[in-house]
Amino acid sequence: MRTIVNRFLIAGILATLMIHSSCDRIKTLAAFDVIYTLPTTTYTYTPANLKGGGEELLFSGAIEANLDSILAANGFDAGVVGNTQFIECTISIVQPSAMTFGWLQSARGEISGNSDFTPASEVGSVYNDDPAATTVVLMVNSLNIRPYLGAHFFYFRVFGVLNGPLPAEWVELAINGKLLMHLQPLN
Repeated sequence: MRTIVNRFLIAGILATLMIHSSCDRIKTLAAFDVIYTLPTTTYTYTPANLKGGGEELLFSGAIEANLDSILAANGFDAGVVGNTQFIECTISIVQPSAMTFGWLQSARGEISGNSDFTPASEVGSVYNDDPAATTVVLMVNSLNIRPYLGAHFFYFRVFGVLNGPLPAEWVELAINGKLLMHLQPLN
């Protein structure tokens, strides 16, 4: 008998919550966070004339983040992508395989919604204190990058301060990253 009373009590509480809760409250309860791994972006950096102590542009381009696919992969026909931030961003040497980042003093990454980078916001930076490293990890901030995300991609660039000339004519680099995205269904 006690179990039946408990079931009616729980059902009554749930019904009351549903009647008195707004649709927005229910949507908020249905929302959740998902970690999205960005596709690897590889590119070749060919050094320009080294400017004394200044930053060099190591990469500038579009990075894929197809929001429709992300929503579909999480079971939403339509939905809202809310607060989004980088939780990881790395730059790695692909080729020449024996090269290290001994030539890189520091690096920083910026994001924008357009190729002109107006406006742009810094998402992370690193001071390279390991000349033997083949990967550098940007210390990311908690910037909400959602305003910069288009339907299928965003623009990203990496600046670096070099210790001296690149010890090769070119270097193939790879950018990898992970985003933490807050997803909410529309219905």
